Amino acid sequence: MLIFQRIWKQITKMDFGFILLLSLIIILLGTVGSHFLEPETFPTLFDGFWWTMTTLTTVGYGDYFPVSVGGRMLGIFLFIFGIGIIGVLISKTVDSITTFQKFKREGKLVYTYEDHYIYINWSKKTERAIQEILAHVPDAEIVLIDMLPITPIEHEQVHFIQGDPSDENVLLMANIFEAKRVAIFSDSKIEDPSLIDGKTLLIASAVEGLSKTHQKEVHTIVEVSEDRHIPKFQHIAVEDFILSNDSVSLLMAKATLHPGTTNLFRQLLSKRYGNNIHEFKVKENWKTIKQASEELLEKGAILLAVNDNMDFTDATNRQLHSDDILYVVCHDRVYEELNQ
Repeated sequence: MLIFQRIWKQITKMDFGFILLLSLIIILLGTVGSHFLEPETFPTLFDGFWWTMTTLTTVGYGDYFPVSVGGRMLGIFLFIFGIGIIGVLISKTVDSITTFQKFKREGKLVYTYEDHYIYINWSKKTERAIQEILAHVPDAEIVLIDMLPITPIEHEQVHFIQGDPSDENVLLMANIFEAKRVAIFSDSKIEDPSLIDGKTLLIASAVEGLSKTHQKEVHTIVEVSEDRHIPKFQHIAVEDFILSNDSVSLLMAKATLHPGTTNLFRQLLSKRYGNNIHEFKVKENWKTIKQASEELLEKGAILLAVNDNMDFTDATNRQLHSDDILYVVCHDRVYEELNQ
């Protein structure tokens, strides 16, 4: 009895891969052995495999059973060793799944997929942005980086990575070079605007530093608390900025001057109201802004801007270039028709 206890302890300490290999050997031995020892009882290898699996899993239907001494000795071997090995395999498999789920919730797993969005720093604004991305692109994959002990959001398309976002190793865990965009939100736990932007700048510097070191382009979007700090972000080649406080203030001022306009802004910002902002490349027959605007309007789309310019006072004569990007407001259905 003591010998069996020692053997069992050694087996439970074995590596998962070795246990899996041992299990496959035992299954193969039972399948081939039963068919070889009793070809009349187990006429095919599948019959031997069926009996072996029902024996090892302790189901025991009783539709097949050995009748010879050799076959029964094989059955005794499977009873003593096989069932134990399979039990250990099942136990380790369950433990592996549990450990994987635990590591996933704690943000300790490396993200290996591509074309995802990286969101840094968790807050209510981050949650709303994730919801909006998923509403616009239902199959989008999002990686969230924050120093929280566990993931703040449970969603199969949101992968959490725990760690300091200014640490390059943490950014690499998010597979940053294969991401479509990197969005850095202000830390809502900090009150001083200068300290908020200081932390955001540190994270943005880490992102841009990785980009230069590995010579791979990373498109970064940052939330800035004060516009006087924007030149510091431009110095490290950050492309897009969102002014957190000014955005709310400007929208409030517009609503004060023009009551009822808030619904217009919500429609522009959120897909949930039906229409959405889309990007278009210049078509060959569009020579001027006026031609593009008129053709788009006929299809039910409104031209908002060309690149970052919304001034169309010279739209009749202003030429379009092949690398210009047109920003248009329209329904998704209209966008698909225009692309066809």
